[in-house]
Amino acid sequence: MKNTLKLMFVGVATLCLHFGANAQVQSGAFGYYKDALRFSQLNQVGTARIAGLSGSGSVLGGDMSSAILNPAGLGFYNRSQFVFTPGFNFNKLSSDFLGRGTNNENSNLDISNLGLVVNFNKRDLAPGRWRGGSLAITFNRVNDFRQSISYSGQNDNNSIIDAMLDRADGFFPWELSGIENVGYDHFLINPLPGAEDFYLSPVEGFPVQQEQIVRTGFTDQINIAFGGNYNDKIYIGAGIGILSADYNFSRIFTENFSGTVLTSFSIDELLDISGTGFNANVGVIVRPIDQIRFGVSITSPTWYNFSEEGDAIYQSLWNRFDASTFLDNGNRVILEDTTLNLLQTQTDVFVSDFELRTPTKINAGVAFFLGKNGFITADIEHLNYSNANVTSFDFNADSDNRTIENVYESVTNVRLGAEYRYDIFRFRAGYASIGDPTNDALDGIDRSQTVVSGGVGLNLGRYFFDFSYSQTSFTDSFTSYAFVDGTGPTANIENKLTNARISLGLNF
Repeated sequence: MKNTLKLMFVGVATLCLHFGANAQVQSGAFGYYKDALRFSQLNQVGTARIAGLSGSGSVLGGDMSSAILNPAGLGFYNRSQFVFTPGFNFNKLSSDFLGRGTNNENSNLDISNLGLVVNFNKRDLAPGRWRGGSLAITFNRVNDFRQSISYSGQNDNNSIIDAMLDRADGFFPWELSGIENVGYDHFLINPLPGAEDFYLSPVEGFPVQQEQIVRTGFTDQINIAFGGNYNDKIYIGAGIGILSADYNFSRIFTENFSGTVLTSFSIDELLDISGTGFNANVGVIVRPIDQIRFGVSITSPTWYNFSEEGDAIYQSLWNRFDASTFLDNGNRVILEDTTLNLLQTQTDVFVSDFELRTPTKINAGVAFFLGKNGFITADIEHLNYSNANVTSFDFNADSDNRTIENVYESVTNVRLGAEYRYDIFRFRAGYASIGDPTNDALDGIDRSQTVVSGGVGLNLGRYFFDFSYSQTSFTDSFTSYAFVDGTGPTANIENKLTNARISLGLNF
């Protein structure tokens, strides 16, 4: 039973749901189904050249991004290369909570891409159809979790205390768990003497609710890959990826009352997840004629090992409430002679380990070259998020895995890009449509993403410089707490994530 009760208390008590609970979310799920999606989705990866094409270009070859997209592209190199790509991220989040809009902005710098390609090509006059290949060691930041959101509003319909009452109904005090147990400990809900599976609250009125959510962390991937060249017609490659992930989540939810016995109630919770993982990828690219390239690649599931720890603090500030005055039909409900002021409880720090397997990813791409004037390229990517899986010796993950099967589905992502070349200058544009990984029955929110990008480059032969600018738009939601039927106050959040990159390259 290591940590299981603590996990239930923290995971269920807080009810901080990235999307609202409903029948699709299995009873007993701790929330690891959210981790399955979080660590399965990847941001735009690679150099500024590929970012300017909205992530398309898996069959272009000759770019360091091939190591993670399609390692066969490394076979196109005819010299060695070093690339360094710093990035700047600016995120704008517009939330709508209880009819009130709030804007939040975040920004940060990072290293988006860094790597070295060592070329082993044969000389032009050397015999043999195998023309050599290239080995690449690259670093990519594939996820950036940094996000800060705050919103507030007057809730004239319910309070988290109403959710406590709803969830406690039909259970005796010693059977309570989750947020309803917190309400019982803080006298927010109280069993009726003689009918102790029925609860009342002395708190009247509706609160002003506010919430602040801060996420930090990242997923970084190191790829070691090799791509070979057969007769300048067929290119094959394979590689492995080593991942490091860190995710931190903090949340403060507060209800403020006026004109009643309770001044405020708050939840302050922290969660820290860190781990490592690995995957592998293989690919092939065919160039039947100089003007056309097409290919496919497969990236295996990523197998992660995670450790996590977290805790929660609950605080209720009473207005010197004399508990003996709480009556129902003239009879006392709270049978303790006490005056309530400040009550605070804290969970033990819980620690657990778990393993996560993400879905397999299949990619197909094609590129049409317009002589020396540029190219048009497209990629189609398919993966099934419902194939993710969580296992642990510290808790039973069956409910989370059934929830993964219920709420996630397969998606097909489409990326398009084009480049125009004029002398030493390169001009790029791209568009991507990223599918919604959640099914329609979950909460009715379309979480598909749209990426629009552009970029310029300067090729000086030995040196090159690329700049890209992209914007990713999508909708998300956050439910503060949920009733038994899955409803609850929800903030809908419009995300506009802007990324700018500069790649500095050296050929040698």
